[in-house]
Amino acid sequence: MYFTSLQSREGKMQIHGNHYREHIEISEQMLKEMVKKVKVTPTQGRLLFFREHEIEALLVYVHEVFSHLNQLIEQTKFSSGYGDFILVAEDFRFGLCIERTEYYYELSIWGCKRRD
Repeated sequence: MYFTSLQSREGKMQIHGNHYREHIEISEQMLKEMVKKVKVTPTQGRLLFFREHEIEALLVYVHEVFSHLNQLIEQTKFSSGYGDFILVAEDFRFGLCIERTEYYYELSIWGCKRRD
């Protein structure tokens, strides 16, 4: 369900770099900047991350994800290009996602209030 909804989401921002490592670095920086600007989120959400042959969907406190973002980027192996970064509310009314595509990454954010 999550991936079907993510595919149909409009307003994604493309993240381009000269090579895959640069895609990752720019994506991490954009993710960190977005987290700083988010003012209101749901209390809990699902952090999806990839394992060998399955996808885990941990129930987490969103503020804890934001507080420990650097460690989670490493733990989920997003920083090595292994998987996407997907944080969504159970009801899918909130999301902060960076998805890998063949040639670039895509950033989606919805359902949160941002600081100006």
